[in-house]
Amino acid sequence: MPPIEALPVEIICRIADKCMVETISDIKLSARSQVALAQTNRHVYNIIRPLLRATRVCIAAEEGRLDIIKKAYRDGANVNMTGSTKHGQRGTPLQYAIMKGHRDILEFLVEVGVDPHIPSVGLCECWQHMNDTKPYALHTAINHGKIKGAAKLLIQKLGAYWSVKDLPALQDEPDEEKEEQKEVIDLLVNLPGPGPAGDALTYAMSRHKHDLEERILARPDLDVSVADSLGRTPLFNAIVSRRLDIAMSLLERPEADAGIAQQNDLTPLHAAVDARSLPLVEALLKRPEVDATKKDDVNTSTFHLATQHGELGIVKLLLEQPGVDVASPDDDGMTPLHWAVRSRYLMLHPWKRRKGETGETFCEPAGYRSESLEIIEILLARPEVNAGLHSKDGLTPLHRACSIGDRRVAELLLKRKDVDPKARGLNGQTPLHIAASCTRRGALMVMGSLLEQPGIEITDTDYDGRTILHYVCGCRRKAWNASLVIETALREGVAIDQVSKNGLSAFHQAICSGDYNIAMLLLDLGADPMVSTRFKYNNNLLHLCLKGDGSSADVNKIMRESIKRSIEIDTLTDSPLYDAWNDEKEQVEDIEGIRSMNILIGTDCTPLFLTAIGEENIEGMRALLEAGADPNAPVIIRDLELEGKTKGNRQAFLSGVFRHSWDPEEPSNDDIFEKEDVIALLIQHGSRIDFDGSADSPLQEACKAAEDGRGALLEIMLKCSTSKNVSQRHAIEVISEYADKPQQGEIGQILQMLRIFERKHFGI
Repeated sequence: MPPIEALPVEIICRIADKCMVETISDIKLSARSQVALAQTNRHVYNIIRPLLRATRVCIAAEEGRLDIIKKAYRDGANVNMTGSTKHGQRGTPLQYAIMKGHRDILEFLVEVGVDPHIPSVGLCECWQHMNDTKPYALHTAINHGKIKGAAKLLIQKLGAYWSVKDLPALQDEPDEEKEEQKEVIDLLVNLPGPGPAGDALTYAMSRHKHDLEERILARPDLDVSVADSLGRTPLFNAIVSRRLDIAMSLLERPEADAGIAQQNDLTPLHAAVDARSLPLVEALLKRPEVDATKKDDVNTSTFHLATQHGELGIVKLLLEQPGVDVASPDDDGMTPLHWAVRSRYLMLHPWKRRKGETGETFCEPAGYRSESLEIIEILLARPEVNAGLHSKDGLTPLHRACSIGDRRVAELLLKRKDVDPKARGLNGQTPLHIAASCTRRGALMVMGSLLEQPGIEITDTDYDGRTILHYVCGCRRKAWNASLVIETALREGVAIDQVSKNGLSAFHQAICSGDYNIAMLLLDLGADPMVSTRFKYNNNLLHLCLKGDGSSADVNKIMRESIKRSIEIDTLTDSPLYDAWNDEKEQVEDIEGIRSMNILIGTDCTPLFLTAIGEENIEGMRALLEAGADPNAPVIIRDLELEGKTKGNRQAFLSGVFRHSWDPEEPSNDDIFEKEDVIALLIQHGSRIDFDGSADSPLQEACKAAEDGRGALLEIMLKCSTSKNVSQRHAIEVISEYADKPQQGEIGQILQMLRIFERKHFGI
């Protein structure tokens, strides 16, 4: 093994970073680890010294130690460096000084000319779900600073302009109600140059500040063809903001270039079509620099957008332009015909702006769009259009028509030779399957038309073994008689208990979609709820019932029926980490035509646990407890946000209930008393208030809540518990802990309550 001094600098820095263990709460402890590493030899010392200095200077900025910062600066330290004062955070001395309110340090750093545009990590919770968004000092000053005038100082002395990369501070939504924020806005709005002028116009349009708009439009430094950091010109932003009057005005300026595309290759013409403004589209198409055939970075053309919105006038206008492609797919495989069919359904149709300039919207009435039908007929008359193409999700235009129950378009497509009524989607869905999943009244007639086609069988399954029953049961609130289709399918030989590769029968599919009326109908028709006993992440039928959105009465009917059939009551789920910002894994299945449920809750648990959290279900809880459910079953934290931030991932049953029942930082006594019946029932059936793991016990959690003035939890717990719920040893440990604390505030009362409990139940 080579000696440490022989390792590359990058490896030594990684070793140093490992000293910053996330579970250590004191940054100074990890700094000591780095110091010990630096002391091994001169080579390592020279590498790690800057890391230690960054930590020291940032701590000094946080603690108000201007003397340390000045000395570090005199010694040649880079005061633009970023460092940590708390794990998960990293910022510059400037940002720490602003957040902690140290004006003298702010003024010194401004005087020496630090860079205000250095990204931070974890100093605030803004944009926390966006990993690449790292705020600069101006964002800190505007939104989190404790120094009056800090933002103005940064703008005037350091040229601060951005809140984060590519986001001007004007677009960071400064609070106009605060006088200081108004001054900052005025400063930013009046900064000279075409870039700031364009950003100021965008700000004025987004806030509907008409006087400010007129003032900026009159500025000589406004250049409507100068793009911002994302490649958007004032003309493009005016169209996107639906300020079409301003867009028309900007087009009249001599410097206007309507052909400039932004970073993702969207042009002003794309934006005008998306805004569904025929006059603006006409004006743009008259300009020589505008290319009607240009596509964005996902191959969406203006013609795709026009058909997507069902805008007949714009479609006809674009068809007059040379070279417009009416048949090619975009990157999702959607052709203009796919989009035109989809646009028939007004509930999937984008809202259209009013003719007024306020940016308000109105929702068009539900139904089918007649303009879209004419567009479809125009496209079908073009020889280059193939009406049977599959998009990337495997769906044809016929599938799309079936998904919205559009009999008129479906029959139009079925007349064509290039349309296959048996075409399969990615998972093998036929148009019949998709029609069966549609909630609209027309779906029943579409299914009738499809079944008249040669070769169409009601018994066909998709690639995963789902029958038409799965698709009927995979949606809810249908405007047609589902029992008619179900009974017809069964009569024609569709198996009621056919199980898909995910282990779901039609009955289970109804539970997952929340249609308990259909689920009960299937039971009456002979469905076996126990045909499968395990589903994704080891959920069983009880988990599915309790994680769905059915009423307690409906859920409890299914639960009682399942208990009668000897379902396993204490099945523990086995989930991946739950990430609130990435829901790719949380559904039972992700299939076109199937309404699924989210089954990740951030905790592995048994069904009993689910009756105790969320919407109260005392009846269901009692049924499970009477059937022998374990009130001390394992509870495992599987939440990415809590990973590494708790003493352990395993919790006591009651502790898990507390965590899911309310925000751990803020439950009031009233919030806690709302859960009294749940807590009392669990304790009466043996839930323990001690715990054999590394995490706090429920009793310890209740005591800590009482310290914060929320004594309801401790009151309920001690009132309902006996020696059967807690060991004498644990009770003594908690009493000793509070006996050693200064008897002030709530501590004395907590200690008294604990001692009364001890005497009553342990005779001491």
